Amino acid sequence: MTSTGSSTRRPALPLDRVIAVIQIVGGIAGLTEIGERIYRDGPAIIAATQWLVLLAAALLMLLCIAAGALLWNRRRLGYALSLLAQASQIPILYTAGVAYHFHMIARLPVTLVANNPAMSITPSYGIGLDPFQGALSLGFYLDTGLSGTIVALNLVPVVLCIILEYFRQRNR
Repeated sequence: MTSTGSSTRRPALPLDRVIAVIQIVGGIAGLTEIGERIYRDGPAIIAATQWLVLLAAALLMLLCIAAGALLWNRRRLGYALSLLAQASQIPILYTAGVAYHFHMIARLPVTLVANNPAMSITPSYGIGLDPFQGALSLGFYLDTGLSGTIVALNLVPVVLCIILEYFRQRNR
């Protein structure tokens, strides 16, 4: 019996589709938590800036959902929006005026600047989301009261951007 030379090969894991599911699920979880906060605390929120922060967080979650849905269908716009959603997860910034971090599933921060290692945030207003016990985390705070600065990069979305670009080129 001779071999025909053909082998049965399992298809590669479609990482772009995995990223799409993570974006959709994370976006829905984030929107759900934002909705719960508005339902619970809405009447007590009087500052227009707080509503703008909530709106910005909701728009970021909608971006993730739209990017994931379009990426699942391997649309060009899906790759572009997914790259934008991943890029929004790269910076980690804590200063006196603003604090921002966002990640879905995982983060691997590399600190570039840290001039005050013992910092505590006492923001005037902002939003902190942490559903799924840290698998999704979004913090956006204004007027933090911090005296130091931390600037870091999350390397996980950098790797995911490379993967997305690979699949975008492959699916052209």
